[in-house]
Amino acid sequence: MHHRLDRFYRLWGTRLIHLIYNPDFTGFDKLPESGPVVLASNHVSYVDGLIIAAACKRPVRFVIYEPIYNMPVIHHFMQVNRAIPIRPTKQSVTHALAMIREALDAGDMVCIFPEGQLTYTGGLSRFKPGIEHIIRQNPVPVYPVALTGLWGSLFSRKFLGSWKRFVPRNPRHSLHVTCGEPLMPENVTVNRLQSAVLRLKYT
Repeated sequence: MHHRLDRFYRLWGTRLIHLIYNPDFTGFDKLPESGPVVLASNHVSYVDGLIIAAACKRPVRFVIYEPIYNMPVIHHFMQVNRAIPIRPTKQSVTHALAMIREALDAGDMVCIFPEGQLTYTGGLSRFKPGIEHIIRQNPVPVYPVALTGLWGSLFSRKFLGSWKRFVPRNPRHSLHVTCGEPLMPENVTVNRLQSAVLRLKYT
């Protein structure tokens, strides 16, 4: 049942993203059709996961901040999507890392946001070192992903607490989502991954 619901939600989520943003997806054809993969993306808005899911032909399991994961209504979609909740406590991080390892062992595609939070500036915050631990446990390819064009949208933090966030901004021609060349497990470090995402943002 969850498998059918996941396909249904991904279909309509993809249609919704195309309706709102008319996004330009680049490089996602290089993702393998099966097998364990990690996507590592910058984090600009509350709809980043929905946008990345729309770019991928296969299901993506997202590592999500636990309070958002547990929000009413959203929690249902998180469960169907088999998202992995996390919060900055030792117990939660340990549990999330175990779930990520199980997901990769099962051949799933997992997306993480190594900044650990939405950007407050539109720029790229320092990546957390957890990605290195994940790849040591599961040596799989890591694909950098860059989202550009979402800063200043209703779903970003640019106008947090201001009425300006509700002013329409014609987003249909500005959203670009780029997937770069994979970093092989032996080459994955926080610095290399951050540099790869930064290059994609400004390419």
